Formats: sequence, C-alpha cells, structure tokens
Amino acid sequence: MRPSLAIALLGLGLGCLPNPQSVKERRENFPREGLKGELIFSSEPPDLQRVDAVFDRIKLVGFTLDPKVPAPGDRVKVTFYWSAVRQVAEDYQVFVHGDPIGGNAPRIHGDHYPAKGQYPTDVWQVGELVADPFIIWVPPGYGPKKLGIHTGLYKENYRVPLTDPGLRPNAGENRSLAVELTFP
Repeated sequence: MRPSLAIALLGLGLGCLPNPQSVKERRENFPREGLKGELIFSSEPPDLQRVDAVFDRIKLVGFTLDPKVPAPGDRVKVTFYWSAVRQVAEDYQVFVHGDPIGGNAPRIHGDHYPAKGQYPTDVWQVGELVADPFIIWVPPGYGPKKLGIHTGLYKENYRVPLTDPGLRPNAGENRSLAVELTFP
C-alpha cells in the first residue's frame, strides 16, 4: 500500500480501532445486576467456613461444601467466596490443587476463571461477596484419608502474592490451604 493511500484511509477512520474502555469504565459499566443473588452477594451464607486469606487486593473470605462430608467417589461442589479489598486492575484465574495429606495420590487440578467465568476480577466492586462454585471429583479408592485443597490467584506466569494467610495454613508458593477434607 502506498503511504499516501494509508494516510488517507487512516484519515477516514478506516484504519482505526475503537478506543477500548479503561478498567474504571469497564468496572462501572459491567452488567452485574443479573449476577446478583447467584454469583454476587451482600452477605455471607450461614454455612460459610471462614478462611480470610488475602492475596494482595483480593480476600478469600471462606467456602462451603456440598456434600458437607464428602467421601471418595463423590463429586464435591466447593464454593469459594472472594471479595475485593481494593480495586483490582487484572483479570485473574483461580488455581485449585487437591493434594493428599499424609499419603500418596495424584494431584487433583481445577484451575478456572472465578464466578463461572462470568464475573472477571477486574470489574469486582470493593466489598461484594463473589461466589466461585466448582466441582472436584474425588476418585473412588482415593488412598489418603485427607485431601488438602490449596488455592490462589494467577495470571499467565504470575501468582498473586499471599499477603495474609488468614485462618488457614500458609502452604507456601503463594497459595492457601483453604480446605481440608477428611474421608471416612
């Protein structure tokens, strides 16, 4: 393409991309109304088990389990409840590592975008309680009597620092040992 033609196309707006929203505009304009009561809450569920681990600007408030006392062979619905303590500028993913405690078994993985991928972390409002449900399958015959569910946040190769382990052990590697399942 000749330089004069390229300049003419740019002048007509044919070569320009739309101006993307700033993080602030995206946060303010995000359509969250349809998520309230399903993924966004103003109060904690009564069966919440507290964690209170802080990953820089995001707090893992706690979790719920269904079934409450899982066994090997169960599909366990774990719902983490997160809250932004300050505004977040990045869209993070949640990593989940199910590691055996006191025995040998393969790691169970469950990485995902929080809130079923419907509510990115960069649009969370400070103080909202964001539900993050996911399923972990515990294989039948899972050897160890305990499974530790570690979690944290990341983007690409960066893990968000665990700045306060809260009520659960600091598992190292910027992850919280958020849930410990004991099998019958």
